[in-house]
Amino acid sequence: MPATGSIYCRRPVGPPYGYRRGRYRYALDKSTAPAVKAFFEHFILYGSIRGAARFLEKTYGKKVAPSTAQRWLQHPVYRGDSEYKDGSVIRDTHTPIIAREEAAQVDRLLRRNRLLPPKTVSAERSLAGLVQCAACQSKLRVSRVTRPRKTQEYLYLRPIHCKREKACRAIAYNTVLEQTITAICTEFPQAVQDLQAPPVGAIKANLATQVAAKEAHLNQIEQLQQQGILDPASADLRRYTLRGELSALEQKRSQLPPENLSTIAQTLGSPEFWQDLSESERRVYLREFIQTIWIDRADTDWQVRIQFVF
Repeated sequence: MPATGSIYCRRPVGPPYGYRRGRYRYALDKSTAPAVKAFFEHFILYGSIRGAARFLEKTYGKKVAPSTAQRWLQHPVYRGDSEYKDGSVIRDTHTPIIAREEAAQVDRLLRRNRLLPPKTVSAERSLAGLVQCAACQSKLRVSRVTRPRKTQEYLYLRPIHCKREKACRAIAYNTVLEQTITAICTEFPQAVQDLQAPPVGAIKANLATQVAAKEAHLNQIEQLQQQGILDPASADLRRYTLRGELSALEQKRSQLPPENLSTIAQTLGSPEFWQDLSESERRVYLREFIQTIWIDRADTDWQVRIQFVF
């Protein structure tokens, strides 16, 4: 079904940024599509909607509000799909700007960001929004400390709302980061090995079976219409319904975690891997796999305890 030409399809006043109107469907606009592609890549790398919007304006001169930037990240049109008035999505109606794997990563980042305090989503430091004190249950924020007439700054993690009579003390940021990386290298491979979730491969195979069945039903519609079993209106409605169901199944399949999670665990279990990353790159990996970094205190001592997302 073409992206345009149906009364059921959402038709904006003009084509989406990055596209132009073709004869039957959207076609890539070679002058603006690279900007949209770079916008998505920036978000995947840094995980910040506002940061991606600022990058787009600074690099390509295209100014968009953060709300518009978020709609871009979620909109099916950039994934090669068309969205209809009833919320159904028909896949592969035109050339996508981002690949399915990239779109799935965008969705995972958006879901993860919704669980974090708003101000920490675009924070520079990789631990921002992830660290919580087990003693007072307060989240810890990153604080900068400088000394008079000194250019060097020191980073600390301080409780935001500590309700204990003797307030929990601040902790050096770099020390927590080092212990976090050490804990990940030690615990993450074992956590993946002990994971009791159904095998990703089996889930994908089940979804593939459902997709194949619906595609077979879709291919039968033309024959049923020729036999007079379905009239043209019923056939079009059935095609529309099946394509929407196919889109939902493909979306589920694309958002499953990678099958090679054990290989990823081996990579993340290497201290050398973390040393080569920037703070922004560390932030993406930490938020992808960590739910909370707990600080367990005992008098003046403390230690890091990792709670993974699975």
